[in-house]
Amino acid sequence: MSYLVDTNVLLRSVQETHPMHEAAVDAVKSLLEQGEELCVIPQNFIEFWVVATRPTTVNGLGLSVTRIIYELAQLKSLFTLKPDNSAIFLAWENLVVKYQVMGKPT
Repeated sequence: MSYLVDTNVLLRSVQETHPMHEAAVDAVKSLLEQGEELCVIPQNFIEFWVVATRPTTVNGLGLSVTRIIYELAQLKSLFTLKPDNSAIFLAWENLVVKYQVMGKPT
């Protein structure tokens, strides 16, 4: 089976002091050991870059570009990069309409 990895899993995997770091790393390791395909799309890496390079004072990781380049290389070696296409959006739209998915209340 293939799984699309959430950007938060990528972020937690490089944020060693975060309470969810170990859970993120263990989940990825477990699925890979089971032979599952873990996928990412370009949007994951865009979001990762934005949050990872954002200063910690504004809810980022505050990592250097050099560190992020290294981390992205590591992540690209672990996960299958799938291309974005309109079918992804259409599948998402069908799911959120079908299940009436709503965001966090304000």
